Amino acid sequence: MLGPYLTSKENNIRGRGTLLLAEILHRLPRNKLSAEEAGLLTAFFCDRLKDHHSITTHTIYGMQSLSICSSLPTGDAAKICLNLFKEVRVQSLVQADRQSVFSIISNFLYSKLDELRELGSEFVYGFIQVMDGEKDPRNLVMAFQIVRTLIDHFPIDIFAEELFEVTSCYFPIDFKPPTNDPHGITTELLVGGLRGCLAATPKFAEFCLPLLMEKLSSQLQGAKIDAFETLAACASVYGAKHLKDYLEAVWSYCRKEVFQSLSQEGEQAALGCLCCVVKAVSDDRKEEGAMFSLDCFLDDILKESRKHINEPDMRFIHPSCRLLQAVASSSEAVCSKILAYTLPLLLDQFNKHPQAKQRQSIISILQAFIRVSLAFPYTDFPNPVSLHKDAILSILISMLSETNTSLKSVSAAGLGLLAETKGLLKDDDVVLVAEHMTKTFLSEGDSHLRQESVNALIHIATHHPSVTEGKVLPALLEQLNTEPMEVDAEGDRQAVSHVSHHSILNSMAALATQPALVECIVDRFMVHLQSLSNSDTSSKAEECVSTLQSILTVVTKSRTDPTNLSFFYQKLLPQILRMSVMAALDTRSEVGNSRLLCREEVIVLLAAIVRNVVQCLDLSLASELCQQYIEVFHRHNLSSIMSSEILNDDTVFKPLEIDSPWPQTQLVVLLTACVCSVRRGVTVPDQWQLLTSLLAMATSSDHELTSTTAAKCLAGLLNKFHAGPELDQHIQPIKEHLLTRLQPSNSEETTRQRALTCWIWLTKSLLLRSHPSCNQLASHLLALFEDDTLGTQAAEGLHLILSDSNDVLSPSSHADVKLMYRQRLFLQLLSGIIDGYGNTTSGNKKNYLLGLSHLLHFVPRQVLLSELPPLMPLLIQSLHQEDSALYQSVLERLALLTHDAPGIIAQYVDSLLPELLRLSGYEASMRVRMVALKCICELTTLEHHILFPHKMKVSRSLLPRLDDKKRTVRKEAVKARNSWMMLGSPAK
Repeated sequence: MLGPYLTSKENNIRGRGTLLLAEILHRLPRNKLSAEEAGLLTAFFCDRLKDHHSITTHTIYGMQSLSICSSLPTGDAAKICLNLFKEVRVQSLVQADRQSVFSIISNFLYSKLDELRELGSEFVYGFIQVMDGEKDPRNLVMAFQIVRTLIDHFPIDIFAEELFEVTSCYFPIDFKPPTNDPHGITTELLVGGLRGCLAATPKFAEFCLPLLMEKLSSQLQGAKIDAFETLAACASVYGAKHLKDYLEAVWSYCRKEVFQSLSQEGEQAALGCLCCVVKAVSDDRKEEGAMFSLDCFLDDILKESRKHINEPDMRFIHPSCRLLQAVASSSEAVCSKILAYTLPLLLDQFNKHPQAKQRQSIISILQAFIRVSLAFPYTDFPNPVSLHKDAILSILISMLSETNTSLKSVSAAGLGLLAETKGLLKDDDVVLVAEHMTKTFLSEGDSHLRQESVNALIHIATHHPSVTEGKVLPALLEQLNTEPMEVDAEGDRQAVSHVSHHSILNSMAALATQPALVECIVDRFMVHLQSLSNSDTSSKAEECVSTLQSILTVVTKSRTDPTNLSFFYQKLLPQILRMSVMAALDTRSEVGNSRLLCREEVIVLLAAIVRNVVQCLDLSLASELCQQYIEVFHRHNLSSIMSSEILNDDTVFKPLEIDSPWPQTQLVVLLTACVCSVRRGVTVPDQWQLLTSLLAMATSSDHELTSTTAAKCLAGLLNKFHAGPELDQHIQPIKEHLLTRLQPSNSEETTRQRALTCWIWLTKSLLLRSHPSCNQLASHLLALFEDDTLGTQAAEGLHLILSDSNDVLSPSSHADVKLMYRQRLFLQLLSGIIDGYGNTTSGNKKNYLLGLSHLLHFVPRQVLLSELPPLMPLLIQSLHQEDSALYQSVLERLALLTHDAPGIIAQYVDSLLPELLRLSGYEASMRVRMVALKCICELTTLEHHILFPHKMKVSRSLLPRLDDKKRTVRKEAVKARNSWMMLGSPAK
């Protein structure tokens, strides 16, 4: 059928026929053509390249479809490429056609590499002609990738210089992407592609190094930084053979950059470059003359640096030492030589300068050199720090007795580095440092100095745990167990100290870096917690909370270690359960919340500890723990956690019964932490009976923590219950029970509120696992928006359902969480919210707007955009309500939508602007004012003719906002007003 068109004498007819054929090929599956058909099309398109130039574009388009054809015969890829190289002047084509050519070559290099490699240098030369003169960044991204492939797989020796020239002509990249670039081409992408090419082969070294030296002498800071970073990337590839003759030049340029210090970025690039170059020469010891050149280079820079270090005014000591540190970071051999030469000079300078400021500077420099030395094992060379360890240690310890706090802080940090250096300090030295750091921590008032002391103690704990256990912890515990005292002007002793018990607890938690210390410290914490609970004084409540927070910190950071997890399971969890139950059984706990372990904040922290341990347990251990908790909580069997001497006939512990005292019922928090944090493969015993008890507690308990946690536990268990008829049989009576309690005629207001809380958690549980019942639950929740009593709570329930939960129904607790559950709920409820808002009374409209704001807060933008048009009137109506949280949620979405859906937002500018201007002065919330001003500013991205009629009014209305009492609001106001004032200007 296409024959007459493809053979027509009219160029435009042949072109249209070729284009139609190419379009058909692009729409075919890649495996649709047979080898014979693909070969025929290859021959046809190659012949068409010799046709009129107007047909070339369509021919290349057709070849692009063949480049991804899986049935292309052997040899055709090479044939297509060679014909492109021969017949097409690529750089005379428009950008899209040039991009097609690069795409063809890239596709063939991926799928037909072995075939193209047979072309050898011919292919390399052909591509050089294709790339030469390319300017479009979209094409250059592909071109750089192709160059890397050529370097890795083709013989480029003959054309190495030509390939380098067509690539390096883009160095340095000065491309700046336009705002909202749809192609996603960034400066970093181009810089990385070009740098990867230049650093891909040592064959470029003889051409690239002179170019980089030229750019390092540039007056343009960006060009120098790019050259430094590129040289750093090339160094390891080029090796000592090419770099040894450039050591002096590199040092000169790096020294100039560091001494001038025009920018932090430039200095860091120079130091990184210097390190990489020296490392490349140092590592390549087999290269003839490399070590000799390196030794001469090191001798020269050390002599030069000695002058700066020994200067009386110490003017250039810092930049000079930063250069030496960069050189020392290159290799073990170089580090050993640099430090062996430099450390004695610094120690001598320290002794010559008695002033605190100079000594602080020198110790900081010593620290930096010691930190460099930590990178090497010193198997072939001696650790240079060890040669001067005694002198450095003596200096640092002596400085702790000085009055200057900054000097003491930097000395403490230095001692930490010495302790961190493996094998440097003897046991006696470590003990000495530990004692001084402990004393400093306990006696000093400066928080920064205390923190440096703790950091040093952490290093000691990591590398010398026995010293921490034997020396540091006893001193900290002694201070923890005694009230620090001071004598006031009248001679009375008052409790006060520079270091609080809270700080001591935090520092002990930080020292738990090894399994032995974890066990030791947690044991001490539990003993301390027991002593606090026995005191029964409300003044100890804060310290009790701090102790539990410290235990939680230790558990959280160390639970992945099998040794630690075993200790937590075997000892910590039984202790927590025993202490909690005993506290709940104490009759005093019912009076005024006097027992510390019965306080809500304490119970919640105990549960968090249990949860973090249980989340890491395997199926076997988790099953055993669930069995124990069911024995205690549901079967009321306390023999597994208490001895018979403690238990008596009068002991009654029934925490899952509503009539039990609240200190017992609130322990459902601990039960939840256990049974809702186990892996999904664990079967909880007596599950149906447990669900029944939890449902009763959730709907009937007057204790808020008990009822809310029972609802969470119920939800957590149902979420992990294995799918099937049995689950549906459990869900149905629960729904019926809750629906009965939700009826206005059958229940009191508080009972209805508790039932709704349980309904919300049940909805969340089933929504996450995508159970069919969640649709009915969500629909009934939406119907409750009409309830005068429960409407607001039901609307707020959407936030609870969609937000992440830390204690139950979280991935970390192994909940069953399906993908896109938020999108499903949004799409299910959206039409109901829109219809409900239109049909409800004015008093309940706010509930629908509040529920909508919660949906908008969590739904992805892509989903929202498809449903936006009918939502815009509701969003604008939300700005008429008197609710700060609603304002903030809607305004944040509007700010984003201005970019994502400018066409829709533009239709409502007349309605939006008055409300935004009003809210920019909303006194009740600083955050609302800020977001409103941000929205006003974002509107200036819309088309000019839409905004111009409002320009003067907005500019005048924003004037009072410039005098807002909050600086952050004034900043947003200035930005917004400037944007509106610039409307219509060329800059805008």
